[in-house]
Amino acid sequence: MTATRIEYHAPTTLAQAVALLGEHGPAAAPLAGGTDLVPALKYGVLRARHLVSLARIPGHRDIATTAEGGLSIGAFATLAAVARSPLVSAVCPALAEAAAQAGSPLLRNRGTLGGNVCLDTRCWYYNQTEAWRASRALCQKAGGEQCYVNQKQNVCVALFSADTPAALIAVGARATLAGPAGERIVPVEALYSGEGLRPLAKGEAEIVTDIAVPAPPARSGTAYLKHSQRESIDFPLLGAAAAVALSPGGTIASARIALTGARSAPCRLPELEAALAGGPVPAEGDRELARLATGSLGALFLTEAVPHKRRLAGLMAVDAVARAAAAAQGRRTP
Repeated sequence: MTATRIEYHAPTTLAQAVALLGEHGPAAAPLAGGTDLVPALKYGVLRARHLVSLARIPGHRDIATTAEGGLSIGAFATLAAVARSPLVSAVCPALAEAAAQAGSPLLRNRGTLGGNVCLDTRCWYYNQTEAWRASRALCQKAGGEQCYVNQKQNVCVALFSADTPAALIAVGARATLAGPAGERIVPVEALYSGEGLRPLAKGEAEIVTDIAVPAPPARSGTAYLKHSQRESIDFPLLGAAAAVALSPGGTIASARIALTGARSAPCRLPELEAALAGGPVPAEGDRELARLATGSLGALFLTEAVPHKRRLAGLMAVDAVARAAAAAQGRRTP
């Protein structure tokens, strides 16, 4: 780690935090739980010289139900709080499942929902020690001109690998951002640019403050599945979330499916969603539907076993739908 002078700021209001981020621009970074930011500083992949702590800002940590039956979750709430909340488990089980599988217990006790939503993309070439990177040419994400993973197209393909965004996108959650121009509310899906270099479609001085999860429809259910090398700590090699609503006759009225760990942003599977609408609940392991799901993915990078990952992504998406439908069948109709 190269010694770098870092100035620590501890604002007590959201307005102060936004002003500090705006004043220092790219040299500043918001600090919540720090579970991803601190290692990034250690390895020199983040060059922030100003850390703007969110710890002393009151509010934005509560988890509550809304009058409509949805959820209002403060983005500063820890992943552990989200995972163990009975409100989250009742309204959006997929989010509780995703939060419970993010990192280790120690990391979940520090990491926040907002930090997980705003996670940077990762790449085996970029996320290395400074000594490792110093012995090689700089890649695009490190300020160079070449992507050494996707050399033919020369476009950064660093992966987005957070757990909770897939679950939030599947249920159509919305995020509140505070910035220099005030507050704005956007779908969580719209927070992502799809670019490996700059994965977040938000201003440098904007802070995600709250997440709103809509009330679940009648006869609906959700599920999240994760595949990783180890059962704890690891980012997902693949994560699949599904939200399914059933018709009175038991067929699928609607389905929303999102993957993480496959591309530079969490992504929906529109072809599979369209194919499921109006049809029967699929069985887990349905290979025909799984092949349809992989058609939405396009090219995959950053893995030595791309064909296997494509097949697994399709199977996980179908299995998530089947489990969400099973949960819907068990949900009492309001």
